[in-house]
Amino acid sequence: MAIEVLSEIVANQIAAGEVVNRPSSVVKELLENSIDSGANEILLIVKDAGRTLIQVKDNGCGMSKEDAKKCFLPHATSKIKSSEDLLNLTTMGFRGEALSSIASISQIELQTRREEDELGTKVIIEGGVVKEVCDVSCPKGTNIFVKNIFFNTPARRNFLKSDSVEFSHINEEFIRVALVNTEVSFILYHNEQMQYRLEQGNQKRRIIDIFGSNLKEKLLPIEENIDVVKVKGFVCKAELCKKTKNQQYFFVNGRFMRNNYFANAIERAYSNLIAEKTYPIFFIELEVNPRNIDVNIHPTKTEIRFLDDKLIYAILHAATKKSIGQFSLSNELDFTVKPIDIPPVSVSPSIPKAPIVNFNSSFNPFESTPQIKSYKEVEQIVLPLNLTETQTPNKTLVFQLANKYIVSQSKDSFTFVDQSRASEKIIYEKLLQNDDTAIESQRLLTPYPHNFSPQVNCQIPDFTPTLRQCGIGLEYGEKEKQFLILSKPLSQNIDECIDFIEEIISSPYQEEYAEEKQEAKAMRLSKKLKIKYGEKLSDYQMQTILSQLYCLPNCQITADGQKIIHKLTIQDIENQF
Repeated sequence: MAIEVLSEIVANQIAAGEVVNRPSSVVKELLENSIDSGANEILLIVKDAGRTLIQVKDNGCGMSKEDAKKCFLPHATSKIKSSEDLLNLTTMGFRGEALSSIASISQIELQTRREEDELGTKVIIEGGVVKEVCDVSCPKGTNIFVKNIFFNTPARRNFLKSDSVEFSHINEEFIRVALVNTEVSFILYHNEQMQYRLEQGNQKRRIIDIFGSNLKEKLLPIEENIDVVKVKGFVCKAELCKKTKNQQYFFVNGRFMRNNYFANAIERAYSNLIAEKTYPIFFIELEVNPRNIDVNIHPTKTEIRFLDDKLIYAILHAATKKSIGQFSLSNELDFTVKPIDIPPVSVSPSIPKAPIVNFNSSFNPFESTPQIKSYKEVEQIVLPLNLTETQTPNKTLVFQLANKYIVSQSKDSFTFVDQSRASEKIIYEKLLQNDDTAIESQRLLTPYPHNFSPQVNCQIPDFTPTLRQCGIGLEYGEKEKQFLILSKPLSQNIDECIDFIEEIISSPYQEEYAEEKQEAKAMRLSKKLKIKYGEKLSDYQMQTILSQLYCLPNCQITADGQKIIHKLTIQDIENQF
């Protein structure tokens, strides 16, 4: 087979497979280009989670007519002129592949004008083919429209997730750019609804504007300045730690990065303050000499190698511990509060009287109290009203062993039921039946307001039916981006309920949720909502668990094959002696 050189369009489509994974990849590249242009106002408009339209408008330096045509060519960039420039990169997008790749799989319209030009330039491209280049009247800066992404590669379009999932990725890319560029104002619209209006300000103001005012009193400043690295940003108080890592942000020279090694340095500083498998929230900016890092190791540019990574690790760990120790209590003390005027106690001329003590003179502590003798009497006390006589598994009293097993006794045996696995089995079967009462819930007397993370906020509507099955009721609050929790699972407190919501909606669960079978979803949720070991159960709860368990098919094992019930006869016990 002969070797042939691929055409430019095909080569760009192949490159797009690496550079443009989904609409959020386009958003990232366009926003970074706007930042590099020197813009201080950026508008992002998205329709149908980027499928129909992605528009980015800025007031940056703009481009000349020649540059406007050349920017869509492969490996065309204004940021690199020689190999030496690779060692000193401080700009965002630099590969020179992004715009050509985006143009090859979408329909693009570009309008741009420099301040010194009277007229701007308009460029229209479809599937990598230039359709029109002409002069146009437009404001200073650049306005680019990316329409019908993957229109000429329908297979890739079919692999896109739901709108809520795709928009959550766009939302995340927007947040990453907005968090570190606080001198720039941002506006984001999705389907003609404003999602964010972020004004220019400092880093703390930007964090609060994005993640909500509940972080205002929980942010602890962190700052170190040495020759190797400059560290600044914020960590959060220990009580605000989450079960997911979706609010951990590192930035290096203005670029977002993922680095589990550095994240571990911060997590270790909280080691004695937070529970196991919980993670701190932080927003950290690092400034490092560009010669000491390599950013060109991953197409999405979120992985970075450091020359002095061990030293930076130690600095981050020490700086975090210092911040926690120095500032964790400072926000609790407010010396600006006006003192409370306490009125003087009036002196009564009258002599106070001794209190009257009442007691039962006929009480006899040695008199025996009547005992419950029959099971029927006990049954009337401990069994729920909805349990009939036929539903009762045994005509015997039950008790709890080690806060782990429910034990019942019959004539010649003891039955041990694992309370955690039993509740998991019950919840699993109810979820399979799409039972809205799968989880016993408690309606809150006063709705509890909470600002979820932006990633969770935009996906809650898709998960509302699942949350309702799990005993959680939500509705939009009066304040922007705020939800009211109306009900919660009976087995969870409000903090556990919030963690549960964030955990099931956050990545990677969100990616797999839509494609999972009903059995897999039910198994995943039942494991999270089951009764935990060590939880003290009432007689009512134990009887209810047993009655519901014995009514299920194949009640001996869980959905993943773990044993629930174990029976020991009197003979088995005697054989041990």
